[in-house]
Amino acid sequence: MRTRRRAMFLLTAVAFLSFFTLGIGTAFADTTITLDQPVHFTTAAGSDVVLDAGDYEVNAADEWLRVTPSEGQAVDAVLLEAQVARHEEELKAPLGVSAQGESPDTHHLALLLPNGKRLEAVGSYSGIRSRGFSLLTLQRLRTLSSTTNTEFSTPRFGGSGGTGSYNLDCGSGSVMVGGIYKAGMWLDAIGVICQRVNAQTGALEGEFTRGPVGGSGGIARTKRCRQGRVVQGIMGYSGQFVHAVSLRCSSWDTSKKAPIFSTSNRCIEDRCTFLGSSGGSGSDNFYCPSGKVGKAFRGRKGSYIDSLRFVCDFWNK
Repeated sequence: MRTRRRAMFLLTAVAFLSFFTLGIGTAFADTTITLDQPVHFTTAAGSDVVLDAGDYEVNAADEWLRVTPSEGQAVDAVLLEAQVARHEEELKAPLGVSAQGESPDTHHLALLLPNGKRLEAVGSYSGIRSRGFSLLTLQRLRTLSSTTNTEFSTPRFGGSGGTGSYNLDCGSGSVMVGGIYKAGMWLDAIGVICQRVNAQTGALEGEFTRGPVGGSGGIARTKRCRQGRVVQGIMGYSGQFVHAVSLRCSSWDTSKKAPIFSTSNRCIEDRCTFLGSSGGSGSDNFYCPSGKVGKAFRGRKGSYIDSLRFVCDFWNK
C-alpha cells in the first residue's frame, strides 16, 4: 500500500517464501492498522485518549500497546491499557489487527506476537466506559488478518514537520469530488468535498465535506470537479510545506461505479481543479489505479499543511 511497506516487503521476501504454507494471515503479518473513525481508549495512566481516524503503527511496550500515527514521530506515541492473552497463530512477525467488537460501540486493537503473546486494547466510539469487555475470538482475528488492504497512496508531498496528523477520508460509499482550502504563501488549511454513491444505481448524490484542518491564516476558497466528475489523480507542489495540489477530474461511470480512467495531463474541459498558492516544486502526475477513485488526504499539519498524501480506493472501501 505504501512505499515503505513495499520496501519492507522486498527486503523480507525471501523470508516470506519459506512459510507461505502457514496461511495468508501469516504471510501478510504487519503492525499497521487503520481506524475509520475516532475511537476513545484508556491510556496506561488511566486517562481517556481519542485516536483520530487514520493509520497507526502498533507495537508492544511491556504490558501495554504503543500506538504511533503512521505520519507521526516517536513523540506522538500513546501507551494504551491492554489485556494480555494468548494466541495460537504461527507468526514470524508481529501482526496488528483493528476491528469493531461484538458490541456496536466497541473497537478492538490487537497485537499478536510470534511468541504466542497477545495484547488487546478495547475502546469505544462514544467514549462511554463499560466493564466486562470481551476479547475478540481467535477465529475473528484470523479472518481479519487475512484481509488485504486495497488502497493506493501517493508518495508524500511536503516536509517532515507538523504538530499532528490528519486523515480527511470520504469513507465507505463516498468519493472525492473537490476540496476546500485556505492559502497565502503556502497551503494553510485543507479539506475534501465528497459525494455519496447510490449503491443501487451508481449515481452521485448527497455532498458533504471533511475538514478543513491546518492553520487559521490564508483566504478560504472552494474548488470542485464539474458535476458528474470525480477526483482521479493529483499533482503536488511542495517544498518545506505543501504549496498546492492540482486535482485531476474524470467522468464517473455509474454502471461500473468507477471513474472513466484517463491520464490526460492537459487541464482542459474542467479536468483539473487547483487548490493552493503558486510556488514549490511540482511532482509527477499520480493517477488512481483503474477502477479506483480519490478517497482521502492524509498527512501532517501545524500552522500550515506540512505534508500530504493522496489516497485512492474502490468507492465502497
